[in-house]
Amino acid sequence: SSGINAEYGGNVHMVLVKALMQLPNSDYVLCRAQLSQDMIDDPLTKKIDEVARLLETCQFPEFWNVIQEEKIFTTTVGFVEAVRNFVCFVLKLTYKNVEKDFLMQLLGPMTDQAIFEDLAEKNNWVVTGDTVFVGEKEEMVEQKEIVEKMPIDVVTPILAIR
Repeated sequence: SSGINAEYGGNVHMVLVKALMQLPNSDYVLCRAQLSQDMIDDPLTKKIDEVARLLETCQFPEFWNVIQEEKIFTTTVGFVEAVRNFVCFVLKLTYKNVEKDFLMQLLGPMTDQAIFEDLAEKNNWVVTGDTVFVGEKEEMVEQKEIVEKMPIDVVTPILAIR
């Protein structure tokens, strides 16, 4: 077995999970860069890396499946909410209109329709039948050329992983 003290390892894993909660900020990449080789080789660190990769490559439906396998993700207070906020951030950058069923897959399992309604209200989404408008309000009013601008702090962690 590796020479990692269980309490130390647990703290490091918690810091990594908390750093993931800060996406799209680069906290995870910065914390990950501080790890010893023993810590990098730790099975739970590898699982957290896998989860980070899924988030950073926007593979949200797979992410929701993978986190069910590991207690640290399901029991960390605020983790699911933080990831949903990140998903909403990505949606706003990527889409104007999204099918509601697809949106629900991206947002992960919900115990209650009120969770979706809260997200919709908080993000100013407009639900029309099976379609949800997730873009900026101005885009509903006038047609305009859309120029995608991704801030460097969003792109950096995506490029930096592995």
